[in-house]
Amino acid sequence: MKSVHFDFARLQNRMSMLPYPHRHDFYHVVWVTHGSGLHIIDSERYEVKANSLFFMSPGQVHDFQLSDDAEGYTINFSAEFFALQLKNKNSLNEIPVYDIEQPISAVYLDAPQAEELGKLIDGIADEYEGEQASHRDALRSYLTVFLIKASRMAEPAANGDPTQRSVAVTRRFKGLLEQHFRTLTQVPAYARMLRVTERALNESTRRAAGATASQLIRERVMLEAKRLLLHSDAAVSEIADQLSFEDPAYFSRCFKKHTGRSPVDYRQGLAKLHT
Repeated sequence: MKSVHFDFARLQNRMSMLPYPHRHDFYHVVWVTHGSGLHIIDSERYEVKANSLFFMSPGQVHDFQLSDDAEGYTINFSAEFFALQLKNKNSLNEIPVYDIEQPISAVYLDAPQAEELGKLIDGIADEYEGEQASHRDALRSYLTVFLIKASRMAEPAANGDPTQRSVAVTRRFKGLLEQHFRTLTQVPAYARMLRVTERALNESTRRAAGATASQLIRERVMLEAKRLLLHSDAAVSEIADQLSFEDPAYFSRCFKKHTGRSPVDYRQGLAKLHT
């Protein structure tokens, strides 16, 4: 893998490298262009046939049983790769295939749809392998269009059953987190809003997302801090205030613990990349 934030590969080159079942800590897209079999995502069973497209979020457990002639593509990306460089406030939750309440796990493409998405895959492959100037921005743009197009092609019947309690609680938690992360940073507050115990919330997020509720809160706050450092001229003290930290020094300590760099060093390092 060239990067922990974005990876593109042929499916047939990756299948033998991974133990199954397993879970990822990043977003995972698999397009099976040829072959057959079975794909199990969080206990939901999906048929695999030519031009089957699957979407998985961090923490989901999946298991593939594919025919020997299976071919296709895999795309792995982090939330940070998708969102950090965006100057607007859009997030993955606003793209239907990764909608918090009703995510789409499988899409079965017809020939014209496969041809349309194939052109985007060709663009991703060219940028990923060519590594020309600003190729990350190009990859991000291709990825966004790919997800939007796939969302339009999705059939309602392709949705998995969202009723499993841990998954449902985690989705509701993530929705609340997206609304309140700037002002609510303690797990008990979210547990009260969800009408569950703090222990039940943490058990649900561990099972569904592979992380505790406090870890998910911290990751979301730090992502916003990175965005503000990159896309605004706000002083570190202002960013700390916007994200409800007690004082700039505490914010700096938390940021360095999370990233390994101080906010100032992080901003200066990003500035060098863009000069």
